[in-house]
Amino acid sequence: MPRVTDAYLSERREHILSSAATCFVREGFHRTSMRDVITEAGLSPGAVYRYFRGKRDIIAAISLGAVTAVSEAVRASVGREQSLPDLVAGLPAAIEALDRADDRTRLAVQAWGEALRDPVLGEALHGGVEGVLAALRERVDLARTTGEVPEDVDPHAVARVVLGIVQGFILQRAWDPGLTAADYGRGAAAVVGGLLAP
Repeated sequence: MPRVTDAYLSERREHILSSAATCFVREGFHRTSMRDVITEAGLSPGAVYRYFRGKRDIIAAISLGAVTAVSEAVRASVGREQSLPDLVAGLPAAIEALDRADDRTRLAVQAWGEALRDPVLGEALHGGVEGVLAALRERVDLARTTGEVPEDVDPHAVARVVLGIVQGFILQRAWDPGLTAADYGRGAAAVVGGLLAP
């Protein structure tokens, strides 16, 4: 039997998430069943449940897609020696580059609301956000040691503010699909560059 590649597994997982996003956009989280997701994906129940235990896991995965993209962009910026303002300017583009970005931003905002009433979903989202905050803290700490930002800057506080900028883009993009990552990113870079200048 041929070995299933990681690329195939990743592609199949993304197909399920894209199918679920279609259902959630059409019917909302509560009116969409796992049967709807399975039908939309055109897969067997076993194939879908191999990747996700249920709808809650799918909702978490969709909403964490944006924060995962941000975390990856932050970590990649270190290797490119990208300035902190340039990094912040590029974070909205990392979200905009996601497959079906407009659907995903709307669903992420809905998932944030859902997480307030569902502790298990809230815990999953909290874990994802903590990963982004950790990457941002490390990046700000590196900027302190290289002299890019003043030594007395608090990496924890700055990481929270940068995350707020990213979440602000997700929320505003959900309301206004005409908002571009480039426009938002330029404004974010101007704010961050001005406030963190040594």
